[in-house]
Amino acid sequence: MKVLLADPPQRERDYDAAYPNMGILYLISSARERFSSSDISVEYLESQYDLAGHLDAIARIQPDLYGLSYASFTSPLAHRTMAAVRERFPRLPIIAGGAHPTAAWEQVLRETAVDVCVIGEGENVFCDVVAHYAGHGKPLEDITGIAFRRDNAPFRTGKRPPIKNLDSIQVPAWDIIDFAKYKGMHLHRAHPQTYIVVSRGCPFDCGFCSNPIWKESKPWVRLRGAQSIAEEVEGLYQRGIREIYLSADEFNVNLDWPVEVARALQKLGHNDLYFQCNVRADKVNEELAREFRKMNLWMVHIGVESGNQRTIDGLKKRIELDQVVNACRIFQAQGIKVFGFFMLYHAWEEGEQLTYETPAEVNTTFDFARRLLRGELINYMSWQVATPYPGSRLWETAKKFGLLCDAHWFGDVREKAMNLPGVSEKDDRRSLRKGYYIKTWYALKSGHISWKHLTRARQVLSIMLNQDWLKAK
Repeated sequence: MKVLLADPPQRERDYDAAYPNMGILYLISSARERFSSSDISVEYLESQYDLAGHLDAIARIQPDLYGLSYASFTSPLAHRTMAAVRERFPRLPIIAGGAHPTAAWEQVLRETAVDVCVIGEGENVFCDVVAHYAGHGKPLEDITGIAFRRDNAPFRTGKRPPIKNLDSIQVPAWDIIDFAKYKGMHLHRAHPQTYIVVSRGCPFDCGFCSNPIWKESKPWVRLRGAQSIAEEVEGLYQRGIREIYLSADEFNVNLDWPVEVARALQKLGHNDLYFQCNVRADKVNEELAREFRKMNLWMVHIGVESGNQRTIDGLKKRIELDQVVNACRIFQAQGIKVFGFFMLYHAWEEGEQLTYETPAEVNTTFDFARRLLRGELINYMSWQVATPYPGSRLWETAKKFGLLCDAHWFGDVREKAMNLPGVSEKDDRRSLRKGYYIKTWYALKSGHISWKHLTRARQVLSIMLNQDWLKAK
């Protein structure tokens, strides 16, 4: 039996595929552990195709089972891809997994050609689904963690408990990846680069965050062991990798574990290996920053979100603006650069009432970001409108109050994501242009930019110059 797991074809509608699909690599390694390679083989159809090439690859491989993994921002392309696969290969079973099928499984089953949605953490569920289609597994009704059509209606089975010990999961199937195919981060110190998953989930619940896979079941956060992380890093170093993004919603979920991980990575002794990670502003001290510097971590990413404490409180972010300033100072004192995430026009509920940022408050966020940049407390920033994604409280708020511009459209660069009362498209564009100018200037000033990300740069430039023709190119 042949199983083919795929990304949406990127050349059909360009999206950011900086790295290989980690979820798929974990599924492949889990299938290798469970099944004999002579009985069941799993291949990865990567993103570097247009739709015709994607379909031709399926015809060449001739799989018995096809799976597509995708997030909400690629869901329109993914759904169009599945429709094309069904038309050309009408007998081929189609499974869907990833963030969007987890958060919106009913919509996916009603509107696409998919046969089964894998919901939540996929390793064990996927293997059960493969065993079913191979003819020696459970009936679909008995497989927890999936949804499918029963009596022509979407039906969901019970929840699958999360894997408690992340170190028990096989390392991703890195052996099948040619890293030269991937652009990596748009800011980096070395190349080739990739990322590894060091934890799963987040104990916090910010209103804008869509984290449907890891929030399917509790506990909401699980941490890998420091030695397990170091061993995977060493394996990647031997494959030529020289920069790694340590992927966690926040690497400093507490102050002890990241220090333990940092010291394990220091012991590898690779002075030409660099790291980046995400951190929260409220869990930072000088010891953490020193250990980060010693492990060659050159940049942290901090979710600032807004320059208005009212907004941060409404989003239940649970940080203070003073903590942001303090964290930036601590990292900068150790020579670690800081990337700040900012979002505009947040919305949330207070006492069943819609509350949102006004254009004046967005200007306050801009002024706060500019002060951080000019004071050399941050070096880079992202600047986007808050976009509701399925699985987030913001999505539910936007649906409840009729704010969605288009419930089936998602994208990386967006001028308007919600129809907020009293906020015009002109307000959105003006706010975005102000931020894009300053973020571009400081990115050029700080350096380490990868020019492989020109597509996104062109999208940003179209907003900065207010020229629609650039978008169409």
